[in-house]
Amino acid sequence: MIDSHSHTFYSKHATGSVDELVRASIEAGVSILTITDHAPFPVDMNNRLLASELDRYFADIQQARTTYDGRITILQGLEFDYMPGAEAFTRDLLARYPLDFAIGSCHYVEMPGEPMVKVWELPRLSTEAFLDCYFANLEGLISCGLFDSVGHADTLLRGLPEDVFLHRFEPLLALLAQSGMAFELNTSGLRKSSLTPFTRQEVQGLWSYPSKQLLPQLIAHRVPFTIGSDTHAPEDAGAGVAELMRVLRPLGLERISYYQSRRRVDVDIDTLQPEDTSTILKQGAAQP
Repeated sequence: MIDSHSHTFYSKHATGSVDELVRASIEAGVSILTITDHAPFPVDMNNRLLASELDRYFADIQQARTTYDGRITILQGLEFDYMPGAEAFTRDLLARYPLDFAIGSCHYVEMPGEPMVKVWELPRLSTEAFLDCYFANLEGLISCGLFDSVGHADTLLRGLPEDVFLHRFEPLLALLAQSGMAFELNTSGLRKSSLTPFTRQEVQGLWSYPSKQLLPQLIAHRVPFTIGSDTHAPEDAGAGVAELMRVLRPLGLERISYYQSRRRVDVDIDTLQPEDTSTILKQGAAQP
């Protein structure tokens, strides 16, 4: 099993040490784990690594590599926030630390004349003004050339109809393919709440993301895929990874990629034998 998106207590809103995450990942059947805590950033500094913690963060990962050598491959990464104008800040950070993997994600969207929108504020995700800003930011993220994979770009499906999301994302397909970036299949959409289409009530247990309808279009454009649990607690290490691959394979998913020293490694999913027995996604309850 490959899990290329995971967090520890260094992200502040997550729990578990690096060692605890690694041990839980081994128990879950993960063989290649990339640790990707939230990188330092000027926005929301209470929910991420501080610059002063980076040396200790990477030292903890190196210690885990030594401790669990031969039992699991541990790669070091960061999940970066993207906002227009922050490219120089991120470029400097990337130059200072050797990474295996850099995820670029849009978590915060500045709105003219309005409070900044956070992508977990579900009722605010469907306005035209927000969508204009979000997809402009996403275009900038893909174009800047700083990242290996775009993280949970379809998290908006927690509060947005899929046809609206597709209408907005499809113009970016050619750009994404040209960039060489991977698209992340993020399994946390199987665990997180979402708004029901008609009542707009927040509920658990519905498939929100990744987008099943977008997958064939990404495959047609030869966009590679990474996959990750986006775990914020050791007990969710590897959660949903095997299940997601089982559901998406009939839709055309053939390969999963991970990154080592910022270079993509492609793996045929037929060679993967994950040991995930989670029952989070029930076929009868899954939403298209």
